[in-house]
Amino acid sequence: SFGLKLEQISRMPFATYSRVSGKVGLIKLDDGKGNAFGHQMLREAYEALAVAEKDLLECKGALVIAGTEKVLSSGFDLSVMHNGPEASARLVNEGAAFIERLVLFPRPVVVAATGHAVALGAFVLLTGDYRIGATLVAGKPLKVGLNETANGMNMPDFFAEGARAVLAPQYLRESVALGLIFDAPRAHAVGFLDEVIEPEKVLETAVAKAAELASWCKHPAFKHNKRLVHGPLAARVAKGRAEQGEEPLKWLHPPAKL
Repeated sequence: SFGLKLEQISRMPFATYSRVSGKVGLIKLDDGKGNAFGHQMLREAYEALAVAEKDLLECKGALVIAGTEKVLSSGFDLSVMHNGPEASARLVNEGAAFIERLVLFPRPVVVAATGHAVALGAFVLLTGDYRIGATLVAGKPLKVGLNETANGMNMPDFFAEGARAVLAPQYLRESVALGLIFDAPRAHAVGFLDEVIEPEKVLETAVAKAAELASWCKHPAFKHNKRLVHGPLAARVAKGRAEQGEEPLKWLHPPAKL
């Protein structure tokens, strides 16, 4: 297996990468709580992507991203977002850097929603080349959605662009403007998920699908053709990170140094 090399930290790592099966690598998100994207999670997830990219390009493999049995991610860490404009801008900027790298990941990405995927967690689903979700989480319906409206937050531009690129057009109002939360069958219809299965089978199915896609998607043709699809979104994220805006919470600040 391949370990994630990070600076020594006193806390447990929140994001790790390992080769789990043949040509399949896994990025596991687990902070022991709601998998919120705070500074540590974003930095470690970004570094995990860098390690995964090198490894999977060498073996022509595919990547699985998964959370815990309770949650893929609950979105940006609201405790940081509520610390004022500068703290919010820095965190969203780091999130944009992570998303920019994920959107153009050069090998197939399978996202396994073993648990709830909300806000930035739902956006991770939008970046996947194949998305699998559990029918239930701890016996209750899976929750998927961009709930910024309910949280009283302005949605980052790239969220809306990602939703517009991936979701069924007739559901954009419900998904973006209203920011509704969907259960698994509805999330499948809306376009957040490609497949819905029993909770205990999500991860193994994701690994099997990744192995299938690793064989099917030849390099460098896949990298080129994926860029044709995701390039406009990646460009929008990059443009926004390089701009200066009047609204400090609109993520329009110089790129975060990761």
